[in-house]
Amino acid sequence: MRPIYESAFDKQREDNVRRYIADNYACIYMKTAELAGIDGYLHYPDMELAALVEIKCRNNSYNKYPTYMLGANKWRNGLTMAKEKNVPFMLVVSFTDGIYITKMKDNYEIKQGGRYDRGDSMDVEDCIYIPMSDFRKM
Repeated sequence: MRPIYESAFDKQREDNVRRYIADNYACIYMKTAELAGIDGYLHYPDMELAALVEIKCRNNSYNKYPTYMLGANKWRNGLTMAKEKNVPFMLVVSFTDGIYITKMKDNYEIKQGGRYDRGDSMDVEDCIYIPMSDFRKM
């Protein structure tokens, strides 16, 4: 079985983003089970489903790189689930200088990418590259 690298600190950072969304927008955030494929659901106040959400936290500023890299399988699975539910799939990323959001599209460049610093061959996979210009600050 593949190791899970998410630490308690990582989970706390994602919880902070969830609280930010709930506190600042007219929506209700419902977290999914661990390893569910996406991090959560956004609902309108009447509990109608508004979007599927993936949350990421990074230790760099928004403008450090020209693109944001995400695993292609995560992207495909999220788009499939969103299409089945007829809602958008949103990516929310907390950078050191703010929280940004983008609606996932179905036409990103795919090429190999990932992490090489942990010595885990499964950290290198097909990834999508989202232009930073697709994000907007929340």
